[in-house]
Amino acid sequence: AIFVICIVSALAAETVHQIWRRRRIDLEAAATSIVSGGAFLVAKHIVAKTAMLALSLWVYDHHRLFHLDMSSPWVWFGIFVLRDAIYYWVHRIEHRVRVLWASHLVHHSPTTIGFTTAVRVPWMEAVYKPWLSLWVPLLGFNPLAFVALDVLAATIAQLQHTEFCRRRTVLDAVFVTPSAHRVHHGSNPEYNDKNFGAIFIVWDRMFGTYAAEEAPVRYGINHDGAISSPVEALVGGYPELLRETREQPGLTDRVRYLVSAPT
Repeated sequence: AIFVICIVSALAAETVHQIWRRRRIDLEAAATSIVSGGAFLVAKHIVAKTAMLALSLWVYDHHRLFHLDMSSPWVWFGIFVLRDAIYYWVHRIEHRVRVLWASHLVHHSPTTIGFTTAVRVPWMEAVYKPWLSLWVPLLGFNPLAFVALDVLAATIAQLQHTEFCRRRTVLDAVFVTPSAHRVHHGSNPEYNDKNFGAIFIVWDRMFGTYAAEEAPVRYGINHDGAISSPVEALVGGYPELLRETREQPGLTDRVRYLVSAPT
């Protein structure tokens, strides 16, 4: 509920600001993003309630490796930092594996950036990403409490999708600021596959994927199959991926194509 309130408030404030500045509002793009985000929330709710919640609690109750002190703020901070480090690698893989990029490209498809861009999240991510979070109960952190960290990270991510903050500050050395995230959404050659972090930019600096915002950012994807309607947002790049996969000569070639890097 808190997350939905934050999203609606951010979208309303951005819309008022655009009207006040007499900027054109792309209603079709906004509708595409809202449909995509709504489908994501539905899928996330269904997957979480029908499968992942019970499985996560079972792992936590019977197979956790450690008994973490849930009253310690250091435990919460440590899990939050570890969550961000794992997110960095998952996010990086989404850009480097075709079968995952076919989903993730939906989020990168808008040719502008704003709070509506943030809600254009493909529902497919709600199907495969929860399985990658089983490390949380396995380490001994209550999966119900982990929801709070998810809401915090998602709210921060919402605020990163904006052009309001143009000046770079000392925060850019540690955190993913709007400037750093604009780079991530850029289709400029120098910005491709940069700034994968969610909260902390230190992972990008450590592993050589950091780029500062220098040249004006061109948003969107370097691809002919742009996402421009709610229906296209719901299927992502999978129709084209399936067609291209069928064109491969053999089973081994098809599997190799699915896990290869997109061009």
